Amino acid sequence: MKKHLFLVITVLFSVGMMAEDIPAGFYDAINGTQDSVLKSTLSLLVRGGERYEYGANQYHTSSNPPAWEKGDLKAYGTWQALPLTDMHPDGIIWDMYSNCVRYYPNKLGESGCSLNIEHCLPKSWWGGENNEAYKDLFNLNPSDARANQQKSNSAPGHVTKGDKFDNGSFRMDSKSKSQYNYICWEPEAQYRGDFARTYFFMATAYEYLEWTAYADYISNNSYLMFSDAIIQVLLDWHRSDPVSEKECCRADRISDIQHNRNPYIDYPELVEYIWGNKKGQTVNLNALTCAFQTGVCPDPITPTPDPQKYDTIINLPGIAKNTVKNYTNGTIQGAESDKIQSNGTQSITMGASSTDGEISFTGIQLTDTAVLAFRASPYNTAKSMQLDIYLNDGNTPFYTISETVEQETRNEVRYRITIPANTQTIRIVSVGGGTEKRACMQELYLLAPKAGQGVCNTGEEKQTTRKEIREGKIVIVRDNSFYSILGQQIR
Repeated sequence: MKKHLFLVITVLFSVGMMAEDIPAGFYDAINGTQDSVLKSTLSLLVRGGERYEYGANQYHTSSNPPAWEKGDLKAYGTWQALPLTDMHPDGIIWDMYSNCVRYYPNKLGESGCSLNIEHCLPKSWWGGENNEAYKDLFNLNPSDARANQQKSNSAPGHVTKGDKFDNGSFRMDSKSKSQYNYICWEPEAQYRGDFARTYFFMATAYEYLEWTAYADYISNNSYLMFSDAIIQVLLDWHRSDPVSEKECCRADRISDIQHNRNPYIDYPELVEYIWGNKKGQTVNLNALTCAFQTGVCPDPITPTPDPQKYDTIINLPGIAKNTVKNYTNGTIQGAESDKIQSNGTQSITMGASSTDGEISFTGIQLTDTAVLAFRASPYNTAKSMQLDIYLNDGNTPFYTISETVEQETRNEVRYRITIPANTQTIRIVSVGGGTEKRACMQELYLLAPKAGQGVCNTGEEKQTTRKEIREGKIVIVRDNSFYSILGQQIR
């Protein structure tokens, strides 16, 4: 298999990552095995390896030297892996639970706005223990928070009505409408095999766990693990959606990190030997086709800031929940309802209960035009959002941003607003209060250009295809990066 170089480049460090080949002889032990012996042999082969800690560990940069520099794997959290494993070539988060457009904050992999780390096979099915299975990236995906909340602990199935939830990508039948007499869910067709092979992997690698939580889903009387109904659904999904390049590349990058494998991505036919139409037959490994070798994986996108055009990048510092802090440099103060961290690495939830959320830049003293740049989307339960932007002491908004939700789709939009010279205060207010109109923001910047260089003088806006809204000196551009107007890429 071709080797690829993967880099995670952040403000603080870079880590070289080389894709792993399947170790020579790795699967040899399954030759001549069948049924439960085959499954148990695979379990011993693929359950091992390393694990990142679940969540976001911020690389433990406070230690001296930093833990990541000492090679401490626990310095990383699973959020840090997801920009490597689950990102489209254009930088959009690869979310198999929705078609929403979202981005990882600063490529550090921190929790994005309205995103969860979803356990594909719910952890409650093995009792919820925070073990190796709980942290295995093969079972973890970035997920639209709303879809994840609706999915909960329910089972995969063939959805017929979509009456419980439908965001155009991920659909669910209620118990009363489901053909199984329990709530079921189904992703879009291109991801069904991905989910099926994850379920088969979890049932194999962690067959030793106590799978006792749900009698409708789990069969404790058989090595097959799942109920007959779920097995049939997973087989249908596995057969209709073969291993894709995306799935191979994801497995490639997970193996770089964890050094374990999903055998049903490497050798999809093994599913049939355990659950399908080849039960009772012994495996001849040399006769199997290795799908993993067909994956050609592009390098993950790892842009870094290049502030060649700007003297000043003022980024919103960390503000603790329900507090107002005044900063000694006199440039920024703010108040909001949820935590944010420095360098734009976590989302900002605007507002609490019925209270509007507000963030302010004060004491700026702009001598030239500048750019207010941020990403925003409606909160995961909101139906719309409205952001009013006020300058100085004005009571009338300088500009209003309004977005509505269509079919549970809460796309994240990158906004760049030109702020005139002599501005001293900028207030950003999420209007409406409550969850119905709440906004989420990420990567809030105020960019001051170098002397003699205007904010929008690159001309690049004329060379790209995207929607532009111009009102006087205000320029708002909707596309997938900050690059064109800002002269740099800050994510």
